[in-house]
Amino acid sequence: MGSDPTGLTPPSSGALWALLAGGALAFVALALGYEHEPLASLDAEVAQWMATDLPAWVEWLARPFSWLGGWIGLTALGTAAGILLARERAWLDVAVFLAAFVGTQLLVSLLKAFFDRARPDLGSVVPLPESAAFPSGHAAAGAASFGVLAFLIAERLPRPLRTEFWLAVVVLAVCVGLSRIALNVHFVTDVVAGWCLGLAWLAACLLARDAVSRRARSDLVAQSHKV
Repeated sequence: MGSDPTGLTPPSSGALWALLAGGALAFVALALGYEHEPLASLDAEVAQWMATDLPAWVEWLARPFSWLGGWIGLTALGTAAGILLARERAWLDVAVFLAAFVGTQLLVSLLKAFFDRARPDLGSVVPLPESAAFPSGHAAAGAASFGVLAFLIAERLPRPLRTEFWLAVVVLAVCVGLSRIALNVHFVTDVVAGWCLGLAWLAACLLARDAVSRRARSDLVAQSHKV
């Protein structure tokens, strides 16, 4: 992968492996620690503050971010991106996005069933979902799905715009996760664990894309030598 004059370089394989390992280890640490101090007190205190002292304007600001990070918002964004990628016949990129989106949902569903953590019961301004709390699906999907879409779109943008674009995507993913805390449907550790899981899965998807791309290039070179 070449250098970028803006200073924003595509992630190397080493960086992606580090992100995969770091995200997975951080998730495991949170999974083992959320019932113990100091994380248990942090979760309880933040949930109590959200239930009693959260300003109304923060609540209403959180709602659209929460909707965008849900399956309806992500499906709408993914459908639009999928159509554009399909028009380019970028089938590998379509497959990578589907792996990021669908894979995250499956991982989160399995982990929620395993941990079966109850959601905050101190009061929420929206109906509590019936699913378990840990990890946050919104946070995980925001990191993985938004991350893959951002990576694919950034490759197609002029280089001077890439830094600003990535900054906007990071802010969006963070706001989606924070919205779930503000609405008191998730604990802090649920959301942080979701970010860690999503980043690890994002790295795995991008590593798989790199491996398939390298294999395809090698096959083309081999075929050209035969000719």
